[in-house]
Formats: sequence, C-alpha cells, structure tokens
Amino acid sequence: MGKVLFVSGIDTDIGKSIATGYYAKHLMQQGYSVITQKMVQTGCQDISTDIIVHRKIQGIALTEEDRQGITCPYLFDYPCSPHLSARLQQTCIDEKTIEKSTALLAQNYDYVLLEGAGA
Repeated sequence: MGKVLFVSGIDTDIGKSIATGYYAKHLMQQGYSVITQKMVQTGCQDISTDIIVHRKIQGIALTEEDRQGITCPYLFDYPCSPHLSARLQQTCIDEKTIEKSTALLAQNYDYVLLEGAGA
C-alpha cells in the first residue's frame, strides 16, 4: 500500500498544482511510482485541469486512471466552491467515493499526492 500525502494551501491560485506536480516529478526521479489526485475540481469537464498541469510538469501523458476519473472523482462545470457547484448540478459529494479512489491508487503506486481545493 502506497503512502498518501495531502497537499494543501489556504487559498485558490497559490501554487498547489505546481507544487504537487514538481513534488511528483521529484519522487519519480528518485525511482518511486507516483500518481497525483484531485478530490474535486470545479470549472472544467472531462479531465481535471489541475491533473493536466501535474502531468505536464511530470513530463508524462494522461494515465488510464485520469481517463477513468479515478484521479479526480468529482468534476463540476460551475467555477465556484465544490459544495456550491455540486448543488448547482444537483449532485452530492460522497466522501466514500473519494476514499475508494484514493485507496485504489494507493494499491498501485508508491505515492499518491492528493491535492486539496483552495478556499
């Protein structure tokens, strides 16, 4: 079972995605298998824009886990707070869904870098 490290910041647009991507790249250069994850992303569709940033920094293509939505189990169209965006799309965020996604990733990678949402 891999280690899960949470990347947090106290605001939006302060560099969490950049830090997560570079930390993932550093761990990969040390020989570890690494995946990044975003619990929830708003203001986008299909693939998390933060996950795309991570992959570009890591120098790798999108993974199968990215395409399956495992690395970002909740994507919402509206660019606002996750709870409001979920409500606008008439969806509930289920913590168990996020936990299952993280556990699945941790089974297959040495490290899961889990990026939080800005406040």
